[in-house]
Amino acid sequence: MKRPIVPLALPVLVLVATFAAVTAQAAGPYYARGSFYAGGGGTWNADAGNLLYDDGLHEDGAAGDGVYAGDVIPDQPPGFHEFKIANFDWTENWPLHPSYPTDNARLLTTIPGEKVRFRLDLNPRAGWQPVAGAVTCDHGMPAGTVLELMGGAPELGSWSSPVAVVDDGGVWTTVVHIAAPGSYEFKLRNAGNWDWSFGAHYNMLIGSNFAFTTTVPGTAVRFLFDTSDGRGYAAEFDETPARATTWGRVKSLYR
Repeated sequence: MKRPIVPLALPVLVLVATFAAVTAQAAGPYYARGSFYAGGGGTWNADAGNLLYDDGLHEDGAAGDGVYAGDVIPDQPPGFHEFKIANFDWTENWPLHPSYPTDNARLLTTIPGEKVRFRLDLNPRAGWQPVAGAVTCDHGMPAGTVLELMGGAPELGSWSSPVAVVDDGGVWTTVVHIAAPGSYEFKLRNAGNWDWSFGAHYNMLIGSNFAFTTTVPGTAVRFLFDTSDGRGYAAEFDETPARATTWGRVKSLYR
């Protein structure tokens, strides 16, 4: 897939953008920029047509809460496209891999003019990855995609065989017992192949894996991938006392 070249100033500003992702709450405005939209200029342009809002009126949460969202109507042919969420001069942009600053997230459109919803969350979410600067898109994988868990631990298939996960209202989840304490990595991917995969840099082709550490032999680890904000989570938890768990209760425990 050909990767569009973002402005040359971007690599110089990697450290600034990374720092801003954690600290800035209102340094925008922010735009969903990519090969899918040109507006009044060329593709990757920023204008009113791809502006994201933090006004409480665009399914972005409360006004001024550091969550930006908006719908964009692509004006380029349907198909695979790349995107970032960025401010006008690219000094802030996500997802951002420090070693591959021009690598981008991906989306898929299938019909001309279909609406695409984007979301950027600048708020820290403890225990989740990324902690802040989380990006998501409702066209970030083909409709009907079934995800599966792949990881480095033997119980996660040692990157060679998948573990099934369940879609619980947009949160893909499962529990796996990990025998040996240690540090491990994982991703969620399209069932059966790596055409679409999700890690700490959303669905970038070159993106870091999610990571977790266990300290107790045979410990239960809960894995979560929240499609509403593009974040992943994995941590040990106490399985006792056993009782029925709803997604509402899981959110109260792990948010």
